[in-house]
Amino acid sequence: MPKDEASRIIEIYQILRDTQPTFEETDDEWMTHGLSETPFKHLVSSALSTVTTTRRTVKACDALYAEVSSFDDIRKMPEEKLIELIKPVAHYNRKAKTLRKMCNMIIEDFGNTIPETKEELLRLPGIGQKCANLMLNYKHDKPVVAVDTHVHRVINRLGIVQAKTHEKSAEKLNDVTPAEFKKHAHEWLIAVGMNICKPRNPRCTECPVSTYCDYCRDRAA
Repeated sequence: MPKDEASRIIEIYQILRDTQPTFEETDDEWMTHGLSETPFKHLVSSALSTVTTTRRTVKACDALYAEVSSFDDIRKMPEEKLIELIKPVAHYNRKAKTLRKMCNMIIEDFGNTIPETKEELLRLPGIGQKCANLMLNYKHDKPVVAVDTHVHRVINRLGIVQAKTHEKSAEKLNDVTPAEFKKHAHEWLIAVGMNICKPRNPRCTECPVSTYCDYCRDRAA
């Protein structure tokens, strides 16, 4: 990576660090509802959250965790009951089947212990790159930047990466992100994506890194 580009990326992260909150500094529902308080809850919550709003994820997880506290509890639960509990999330029928398969694999193949490598996490049914990276970053103390829809949009508009898929964006973003910023980069970028850099009508004049943004510059031209 050219020195000028490396410096630009560092400056972007420095500004985001100084202007955007971490999850712990907000009333983030994942934190207030305890969806990440244990590795078990974090993994299950992440698996249920795909293509689902935070509000619906929280509702489903609150109902589920009132009934279960382990992978074995989920594995033994009748599928019909599991479906009923997680109905607020998208694709609840498919996710119920996938969740049971994931719990069974963790128990049978990994000795009831959540895998600690990305390769092994990706073997789990229902776990993609975002969920795997979130698990590594927040529960296995292996700093890595997870990419969701918001982060993908922000980093491509900024020109930090140029990629069509979340997977490619995550790969490239982690290659160019300095280690000192990886722990909280997801949180800063998602804050910008949710509140400022919206899919339609982004609020470029409110963005703290607009002067670094390819999209903003092209928009103004």
